[in-house]
This record gives sequence, C-alpha cells and structure tokens, in this order.
Amino acid sequence: MRKGKFAITSKEFLLAVSLAVMGLVFSTREWILYLNSLNPIQGLLIYYIILYSSLIVLSKMGLVVFNIKIKNPIQTFGLLLITFAFFITVDWESPYVQLITKGNIEQASNVFYESEDGAIWFFWTNVVGVKDVETARWLTFVITPFILTLVGAFLVSKVEIGGW
Repeated sequence: MRKGKFAITSKEFLLAVSLAVMGLVFSTREWILYLNSLNPIQGLLIYYIILYSSLIVLSKMGLVVFNIKIKNPIQTFGLLLITFAFFITVDWESPYVQLITKGNIEQASNVFYESEDGAIWFFWTNVVGVKDVETARWLTFVITPFILTLVGAFLVSKVEIGGW
C-alpha cells in the first residue's frame, strides 16, 4: 500500500493484523479471568512467553537493535531481558505503587500485579521474604533492572554464540 511518501509492506500489514487479533483474543472475558486466577509470577510468565514468541517472529522479519541484527534465540533472550528491565522501571503496576498511593495493597486485581514490577516485587517480598519496603523498592526498581540490563546487553552483543 502506498499513500504519498509512505508505503506499507506486506510484513507491516501482517504485523498490524497480528496485533489486532492478539488484542481481540487477549481482551476476552475468559482470558482476563484466567489471568486473574494466577499469581504475579505465573501471570508474568504467560505474558513473557507471548512476548518472547513475538520477538522471535520479529527477529525472523529482520529486527535490529543497537545496530545489531537479532539473529538467534540468545540475542532474542538478551533483548527480552532489556525489555523486562525497562518495564520494571516504567510500569507502575506493583503492590509498591498501590501501597504508596492507597496505603494498602487491598482491592487490586491479580492481573494488575502481573507486570514486570509487580512480579519482581512479589518475588522479593513473598518468595525471598524481604519485609522492609525501602529495601524491596531498591531490589525491585534499581538492582534488578541494572543486573538484567547488563546481562541482556551482553547477550544481544554476542552475535555469534555457540554456533547459532
């Protein structure tokens, strides 16, 4: 398709259709209620299976990050870690945000907490058992994204790993 200077390839059109279908499926009542039955880590795992699968498809379509063509699953995983770290810092969908804004973590849907920051907060406070809010904040929003970004950048920059 062409409109003036702008052109849409069949790949771009297919991407738009794919996102529309995903929006249709992932907004159904059944899907949302299923997600609500999961804890933050389980829900985030489902989300990241979808995201990783999408990145694999995009890499097959020529995805480039930091002037590096994403060619293999290790690089895709590195990109996933960087994306994960980014969303920890900007999602604002964790019990911490609920605690700061409302003074408690009551009356929020599990789906709300099935985000990067929600799952990492859940990990540090429920799985590891960190009780101090300020320590959990540092672990969730500072230390974890820092480490994930370093590991992700290393994996993305390793263009040839193990024969991939």
